[in-house]
Amino acid sequence: MIGNKAIYGDTVHLSIPEPIEALHPLFNTDLYSHRIICNIFEPLFELDTKSGKVLPRVAERYEWKKENTVLRIYLKKGVLFHDDACFENKENELTAQDVKFTLELACSRNNINQTNDALIGKIKGADVFFKEKKAKSIAGITVINPYCIEIELNGKYTHFPKLLTSSTYGICSKKAFAFYNSKIIYHPIGTGPFKLNNKNTKEIILVYHPQYWKNDVLGNALPYLDGIVFHVIPKERNEVIAFKNQQLDLISEVSPQYIDQIITSLSQVHIKKPFAHKVLVIPGSTVSLLVLNQKLPCFNDARVRKAFDLIIDREVIANDILNGDGIPAMKGFAPFSPYYNNHEIPIKQVDEKRAKQLFNEAGYGNKPFPVLDFYIAGNNTEQAVLYCKNIASRLKKTLGVKCNIHLVDLATRYKAVEQNKAAIWKLGWAPDYPDPEAYFSLFYSKNQHNNTSLFPKINSAIYDFNYIMGMEEADIKLRNNYFTSCDQIIQEENWILPILYEDFVFVYNMRMRGVKVSQIGTVDFTNTFIRPL
Repeated sequence: MIGNKAIYGDTVHLSIPEPIEALHPLFNTDLYSHRIICNIFEPLFELDTKSGKVLPRVAERYEWKKENTVLRIYLKKGVLFHDDACFENKENELTAQDVKFTLELACSRNNINQTNDALIGKIKGADVFFKEKKAKSIAGITVINPYCIEIELNGKYTHFPKLLTSSTYGICSKKAFAFYNSKIIYHPIGTGPFKLNNKNTKEIILVYHPQYWKNDVLGNALPYLDGIVFHVIPKERNEVIAFKNQQLDLISEVSPQYIDQIITSLSQVHIKKPFAHKVLVIPGSTVSLLVLNQKLPCFNDARVRKAFDLIIDREVIANDILNGDGIPAMKGFAPFSPYYNNHEIPIKQVDEKRAKQLFNEAGYGNKPFPVLDFYIAGNNTEQAVLYCKNIASRLKKTLGVKCNIHLVDLATRYKAVEQNKAAIWKLGWAPDYPDPEAYFSLFYSKNQHNNTSLFPKINSAIYDFNYIMGMEEADIKLRNNYFTSCDQIIQEENWILPILYEDFVFVYNMRMRGVKVSQIGTVDFTNTFIRPL
């Protein structure tokens, strides 16, 4: 804004690596989808990027009752869902019934719900609702009035409001779901600052929500932008070219080689007039890892799994193979962050001699090891292939283990894991919300949701104890100690082999102001406007 005048109009342009057919907070699980979804749907709360405090979003406020086991949430009035045929030309205000519906959908077996079961273990009666088809509602969720709802928990989960900041729990319309049913994933209807205008294989177009509830600090209606366009650009090289030609306003997950190209090209003033840009680095919360198939007999021996871990040179992968694009995962599963301290985790070592010794002790010195089907999928396949081939080569050279590498899409990898065809698979994991629990809940043995099958369960009573204590502990230091214990057990088990922690690297044209990037890599354009320098 200039002075007290908001600058309205204009459109910002971004990119996504592949077409996105469906858009629903509970259905889509990848980061690129949620960068779109978080501008269409809104959760109850949001996190202040500087302080880390939980702030109201569509909620007005909240309070704890009954010794911090019941969360009472008061909703803002006048928050409207986007216009749609399902509302029959009537305004549809968000109410407590929509909140209840959203939370229950997140605890259901409905095919739309592709999330993990973070809520199921915490909300009273959610486990029964998940297991029993006859259960029509969750006992622990009570609508007090249209603008007030209570959530009774199984314990003193004081960090529960932070969980509800996740874009995964963006509030959905109960009426819209009744109208579209399973087709709702193709009709994203939220309360956010932008709504879906058009979607095809080349682009996704969002336009501003004219009845959006939020104003800026001076009372001006938000958002300022007319729209956002997400262009499908599969190759990073083409994405960088589009940015340099000012066809894109922001690019993300930029490799160091392309950062150098952007800076170099913009310094050549005599060739092409440069434009002001900025590089923004969000310390990595994403983890790249390998998973060893728990169902295969060859991995039942912990010595085999430890031998695999010992031959991986994470520093060579990060610094030499990927030219600094990634941080070696030397300290366990969850990276160091403002909300998790992993300094007590022992540093991983490379020890080929010890690896061979363990492999021989496991009985594979005299008998052949099975050939392993190694699956690689995802948006960043090119770099993943580089380091996965390095690991496969080291397995063959050091232990004589052969791997067949399969380059596939996400659906094919999931199917291979489900059908027990994959022996090893590469995963990238970004948390739904900035909290250590978002990492360690994946391995809790009592998780019931079947969509976490890509991750192994750590069948350890000690792990489960520390995880539960970490969930319930309010003291940040003690809570961290419990989750550190979980991390150490994961490293001892070696069912997963963390390889890299990855930073979020954004480059944006400085004509675009007011962009807010979260700690988990989502981008909020509510307060964004265009003002050339």
